Amino acid sequence: MTTDLGIFQVLYQGSPETSFMDVGNAGPLYLLDGGGYSTNIVGRGQWVNVAQNPESGLITFGAPYLKRTPWYIQTDFNFQQNYKVSESKTLSFQATLQNLFNERSVTAVNESIDSGFNFNYIGPNGLNSSAGTPFYQATFQPYNFAALANAAYTSPLCSPTHTGCGPLTVSSGYGLPNRYQIGRTIRLEVKFTF
Repeated sequence: MTTDLGIFQVLYQGSPETSFMDVGNAGPLYLLDGGGYSTNIVGRGQWVNVAQNPESGLITFGAPYLKRTPWYIQTDFNFQQNYKVSESKTLSFQATLQNLFNERSVTAVNESIDSGFNFNYIGPNGLNSSAGTPFYQATFQPYNFAALANAAYTSPLCSPTHTGCGPLTVSSGYGLPNRYQIGRTIRLEVKFTF
């Protein structure tokens, strides 16, 4: 009779989170216009807190900072018991427990500032992707995303002069967890070797 024990543990630092919003296009017309252009507005690996006034709809942005998901810690355990039945035959029982302590770390959060369920995006210099080269040139220059978010394209009727435009709709899921570590799993095995 033999007994085998195995343990495997991982500890990962959390992943950086990046705030982004749609620039140049988005919303229900995405099927016609090629979709939104999700842009890291404060730099890759940087996060910005966002608040929207429920009465006026105006949006305020905090200072960018480094935000990470929590630590990812997992312990896997394996137990195997072997019984020798005869000279050449063995009966084995094995149990493998992945995520032994049932850790449930957040592995990702919603990083999109604007809601993806309506016509909702910003346009540098009052342009959207249909303007072609001038739009792309504007996106490669610094622009005030906070001011643009408060005068965003929120309707297909919104014009480059921002007639009928207003603050974009901040996603209600922004910053909330949307992926988690897989819970504990147990695998049992019986094996007869001859």
